[in-house]
Amino acid sequence: MKDDQENIHYRELHTVLKFSALINSSLKIETVLDNAMKFSEEFINAEASSIYEIDEDKDELFIRVARGEKKDLIKTVRMKVGEGIAGRVVQTGEPMVIQDAGKEKRFSDKYDRMSGFKTRSLLCVPLMLRGRTIGAIQVLNKKEGKNFTKEDQEILVSLSQQIAVAIENAKLYQRLEHKFELTEQELKTTQEKLIRTERLAAMGNLVNGIAHEIRNPVVSIGGFAARIKDAAVEDAGLRKYADIILSETMRLENLVRKVNEFLEVQSAEIRPADLEAVIGEAVTSFKPLAEKQGVEIQVSIEHELPEIEIDSRQIYTALANIIENGLEAMAKGGKMEILVSRKDEQSICVTIKDNGSGMDEDTLGSAYDPFVTSKTHGAGLGLTMVCQIIKNHNGDILLNSKKAEGTTVNICLPLRHNQPDTVSCAEPALH
Repeated sequence: MKDDQENIHYRELHTVLKFSALINSSLKIETVLDNAMKFSEEFINAEASSIYEIDEDKDELFIRVARGEKKDLIKTVRMKVGEGIAGRVVQTGEPMVIQDAGKEKRFSDKYDRMSGFKTRSLLCVPLMLRGRTIGAIQVLNKKEGKNFTKEDQEILVSLSQQIAVAIENAKLYQRLEHKFELTEQELKTTQEKLIRTERLAAMGNLVNGIAHEIRNPVVSIGGFAARIKDAAVEDAGLRKYADIILSETMRLENLVRKVNEFLEVQSAEIRPADLEAVIGEAVTSFKPLAEKQGVEIQVSIEHELPEIEIDSRQIYTALANIIENGLEAMAKGGKMEILVSRKDEQSICVTIKDNGSGMDEDTLGSAYDPFVTSKTHGAGLGLTMVCQIIKNHNGDILLNSKKAEGTTVNICLPLRHNQPDTVSCAEPALH
């Protein structure tokens, strides 16, 4: 049963990652949403789908995108919030599953009468963005006469979060394009930055579920392996196999721990702090390892830095991840420079530069993505966590790297947390 549940979680996580790539595939919102609906239909094995959006001025729902021969006709029809299944879902913010539309009093056949389509069953979930309902997506008629399942609902909820982000971003891009006349490439870059932060939040529940399912069996496996090792005093071969099991369970336990750490940095507790002291603590923690590897760490901090509003533990975690990455890239020795200075009257910048192995263009392009790593160990969440932490502080991070020459990470943090947001997690760049 646990294996089946774990497979479901992995399948859902794979689907969300694949769907995220699909959302990034175009800047034209109608194309993106049409592809999104096609993906949802195929994955859930449904006959049709539609996406509703709220006209807040009129408190009405309209179909933003529909698929089928008469899609243009039904897009002209509107319904009040609370009317029909989609209207009810938008009003309550709760998903609805209707296995027999003909027996459901709240079902409205308005669209069926116009299009000639026959709705037998439907699954509808709200489009939520930062706690606010902006519309709904529904899939119609599970094929082969089957019922919609709990797993269908869970995956559509996960996909709906990505769709909500796409709709909201489309409005932002239209305003940006009109005001600043941005090029298509600049718009795409902005889209990738915004979607990355929203995507991490959307994945949180799925990742947490997977970690929960893994944790208990891993602890049991490790415990039994230790007992086998203790009992096999005279069997060297069996003790060797037990050591391998223990080593792998420790690796999985570390993965679960990293996932939990990632989930814990989704928000920050901001208060006045001494940034110099936080940096000193991070450097001191890694000094023994640096000396063992023959790495020289040089720290240069501008005199009399002002107090800054940060979450000290989160900034320590971010710096520790960056320093650890730098040391791993300088296994045979090297030099790391940490420079701290005021950028202007409102912000402080921390630059961490190493002359290690660096990253190629492909690795650099996915550096912030979760579960992506070039290391032989680790969860691939280090820079993802750093990106989230800097976002929590309304800060800005820029990653530059070149293969065989080293990596530079530049972080700028506002002195006061209530200052306007800057662009978080800027695209990595080769230098």
